[in-house]
Amino acid sequence: MCGQHSAARFRFEVGRTEVERTLITMMKRFLKFLVALIVIAAVALTAFWFSRPADVSFDEVRAGVPNSNYSHFTDIDGVRIHYQEKGTGTPLVLLHGYTSSTYTWKEVFEPLAKSFHVIAIDLKGFGFSGKPDGDYTRRAQAALVAHLLEHLNIDKAWLCGSSMGGEVALNVALDNPQRVAGLILIDSLGVQVPGSGSLTPNYLLIPIIGRLLTALALRSDKLVREGLEKSFYDRNKVTNERVAAYYLPLQTRGGQLAALRARLQFGQFPVEAELGRINVDTLILWGAQDALIPVAAGHKLNALIKRSKLVTFDNCGHLPQEEMPARVVDEVTRFIAGQNQGEK
Repeated sequence: MCGQHSAARFRFEVGRTEVERTLITMMKRFLKFLVALIVIAAVALTAFWFSRPADVSFDEVRAGVPNSNYSHFTDIDGVRIHYQEKGTGTPLVLLHGYTSSTYTWKEVFEPLAKSFHVIAIDLKGFGFSGKPDGDYTRRAQAALVAHLLEHLNIDKAWLCGSSMGGEVALNVALDNPQRVAGLILIDSLGVQVPGSGSLTPNYLLIPIIGRLLTALALRSDKLVREGLEKSFYDRNKVTNERVAAYYLPLQTRGGQLAALRARLQFGQFPVEAELGRINVDTLILWGAQDALIPVAAGHKLNALIKRSKLVTFDNCGHLPQEEMPARVVDEVTRFIAGQNQGEK
């Protein structure tokens, strides 16, 4: 009996060993297949990533760029900066919002240049400006704006910022108050209020794979079109031409990376607690139907900035300079003229 049990046990052990060997062999084959699949996927994704241009060539698209006759380029802090300049008199600097460019000022640029020395800037990472690695915080953008003014020999200017550009303007006023004559804040970032939205889906901010998800999401202009539809009260303003202009830089590797870096750094160096230090005349313009930054933010800015005035535009969304350009020109012109008159 003992011998029979030993033989059975031996056969069992042999059988188990063969099963284990078979499983190990299958596992090795599966791992080889998985590795091959990962390599193929990595090669395909790398090819997909580099199939797009690194950046937009201004010379190639110049004919379709609004106000391109007034475009200039210069190097500031090692970054190639695109800006448009026209007019004489009081300097007025225009600062665009997130994923925007000088395009957002296309309908107010020349009308404002009849009264002011207008400089519309593509901030680092946006429009036709350079898109290097590095600091994309609003504080860093503000330093770049101040250095550009120094480069242009402009001692003091009015700063007009839309959305993210508004917070950049606030940072300039806080860090370089000697360069700021006054502020125009249009549906500006800078304070926290309930109900604020975002143009960037949260899934694009997932660490490591966010770059790939961003590239995949921007294979078409769908995400850009949806963002603009959130930004306008009058959806008829979301034309194919407008969508194409916003989408152009975001089709490039540099444009996508810059937008992602700027979005990931949005929360750094908040300015809300410091707004009481701002002591220049400030006009706050707000679309009453802004679905991204509710008008409550405008009221909060108005309460925190001492010498400020709030004007709301009915039937208007997040981009009054594009949705109601004539009224923006009128409000800005009258406000700055009034303050200049008061200084005499």
